[in-house]
Amino acid sequence: MTRTAMRLARGAGLIAALVIGTGIALTQEVSIKVLVNDDPISDYDIDQRERFLAITTQEEPGPALKKKATDLLIDERLQMQEGRKLGFTPDEDEVNKILGDMAQKNKLDIDGLAAALGKAGVNIKTLKDRIRAQLVWQDVVRRKFAHTIQIGEIDVDRALADSPAESDAGGETQTTIQLRQVKFSLPSNADQRTIAARLAAAEVLRAKFTSCANVADLAKGVDGATIKTLQDQQAATIAQPARLLVTNAKVGQMTPPTLSTSGVELYAVCGKRSIRGDTKVREQTQRKLMNEEMMIQAERLLRDLRQDAFIEYR
Repeated sequence: MTRTAMRLARGAGLIAALVIGTGIALTQEVSIKVLVNDDPISDYDIDQRERFLAITTQEEPGPALKKKATDLLIDERLQMQEGRKLGFTPDEDEVNKILGDMAQKNKLDIDGLAAALGKAGVNIKTLKDRIRAQLVWQDVVRRKFAHTIQIGEIDVDRALADSPAESDAGGETQTTIQLRQVKFSLPSNADQRTIAARLAAAEVLRAKFTSCANVADLAKGVDGATIKTLQDQQAATIAQPARLLVTNAKVGQMTPPTLSTSGVELYAVCGKRSIRGDTKVREQTQRKLMNEEMMIQAERLLRDLRQDAFIEYR
């Protein structure tokens, strides 16, 4: 059997499945208009998507809207195919949750939303298929790009500077500090002699400190000493009296030892930088930048999938 004949045979079976699955009357003629890597798009699919776009975008039905509907369906077929390659399937509970939210915004339930769409000649399956493709595509994009996109503090600073309204929200300038913490542990019932010995050991270590680069070497072999790197630490998160010492120390200095509830602590100040805006605004801005970069990567991936796909118009 030739490749074309095999496609025709496969297409006939898919038409039957479409007829049964969508509830179209068996007497209604349905034809395949596009094959996307052998995944069919019928004239019914295109008509349904065109109707849906007409009521959601207020665009007039016609050749331009039909092309837009067809292109969207092609993209969704490619998105679902890529999802299947990576083992992603749409979560039907999430689909129904999104439908429920849409309905609630229009003061309807899902059945009411289906009825409203039905009056415009749109089967709610059209909307469900759209949501399924979006959910799967989100999973695909996260899998492929989330670990490669890095949004740093400098990027956030630049975005806030370009958006004064956001950078002024919360107002104040905050300082973040890069620290190396050295802690000498103390038992909960430590006596004054033990505490004094730990303080003395901490002072000896501090006297040998020359830079952040040698903190780890200084602590090697020192009984009970542990080291922790604290990146972009806000001074407010450090307990007093260490907070005051860290705030006043210059970069490249180590603070005198202080007592905490868990031991004797020293801090090597390895860097300081001022940032604008409160923490919540900065976190929101970082998420926004991340989403924007993810969208750029998603568009590139979809463009590549289109270029590599076998798309046959009939």
